Amino acid sequence: MNAFIAEQLPYLFRILLACLCGGIIGIERQLRTKVAGTRTHIMIALAAALMMLISKYGFADVLGAEGVSWDVSRVAAGIITGLGILGGGLVFIGKQGYVSGITTAAGVWVTVGIGMAMGAGMYGIGIVTTILVVSIQTLFHKNLWVVKQATRAKAVFLLTNEKEAFEKVTKELGSYDISMNQFKWERKGENVFQLRCQVLIPSKYGKEDIFEIFTGLEEVESFEVIQ
Repeated sequence: MNAFIAEQLPYLFRILLACLCGGIIGIERQLRTKVAGTRTHIMIALAAALMMLISKYGFADVLGAEGVSWDVSRVAAGIITGLGILGGGLVFIGKQGYVSGITTAAGVWVTVGIGMAMGAGMYGIGIVTTILVVSIQTLFHKNLWVVKQATRAKAVFLLTNEKEAFEKVTKELGSYDISMNQFKWERKGENVFQLRCQVLIPSKYGKEDIFEIFTGLEEVESFEVIQ
């Protein structure tokens, strides 16, 4: 009995350590109200560590049996295959065309790697990677001073003389380093066109600056900040 416990304890320790690391990453995600939170990351790290243990140690009893080959990487490779399902469920494409959930999906991917590292007994790599993930998620979050993302907004322009007016708008916005994409044109009358598009505004401009820029364009019919 004591021999059995002594054999199993290292495996249990690896699973618990994987759960701890997954939980630390998950707490940071949950505090930011992401779809994959603490429980999800713990389960992912636990499953990865468990399958890594099975892959590495679960078939030792058939080692050396006639006609049996043992590839310890096969089960571990299956973990990566299953990860695609999780990642696909976390990434969301909004109506405006912007994509969300990529960072969380990437975090899940790394969490799987951490769980696998713990299952393989590579504690140092797993712990350091956990620290790096949490640090990156925290320091480079868009709401912190370390990094500022461009403001995404919807704009509707009413243009007369389509080509010349469009060139005027793009030139004017370009002078502020504001880019436009996702164009949707609609005819509103003779030689009158409505242009709906998304604009990306550099982070150096505050709300007052943005309002002043767009209200200064006579072609602007409406304007709405997405984020």
